[in-house]
Amino acid sequence: MFKRFIALFMVCFVLAGDALAEVKVAVVDFQRALNEVKEADGVRKKLEGMYGERKGAIEKMQKSLEAQRAELEKQSAILSDSARKQKEDEFMRSQMEFQQTYGRYESEMQGAYYTAMEQFIEKMRKIAVAIGQERGYSLVLEATEGGVVYYQPSIDVTDELIKRYNAANPATTTTTGK
Repeated sequence: MFKRFIALFMVCFVLAGDALAEVKVAVVDFQRALNEVKEADGVRKKLEGMYGERKGAIEKMQKSLEAQRAELEKQSAILSDSARKQKEDEFMRSQMEFQQTYGRYESEMQGAYYTAMEQFIEKMRKIAVAIGQERGYSLVLEATEGGVVYYQPSIDVTDELIKRYNAANPATTTTTGK
């Protein structure tokens, strides 16, 4: 909401401050650009590989935990109180380790994703600024986060941004070694 207010305020300020001058506005869709730049494919594959490895480890731990729980339930009636208590404690430790590992993996994945996205957005912002300056735009708005409801396709510079991004940041092919 605050971003929308600032964007509206900036438009009003530009329009009121220089009413006689031509105001040129452009729009860029960073989300679409993120989906279409070639460099993002390599990063997506890297993140998916990281996720796949982590998912496999989590599933293995989960199966082990389920087997441990089933064994505890099965032996619960025949174990002595101290042996049952020991097995329950082991199960609780395993369950806590699983939850900590799951939380750590989730946090690492989110961190890797947000770091990659920040790097993309920063590069895209620089390109959008360059396009705006070169073409004499008074204002360049981000279509998905700036509260833009409608714009004419002729003021959309996303295709140009993607073209320049791909030229400046060629996609590299990465192998996982598997």
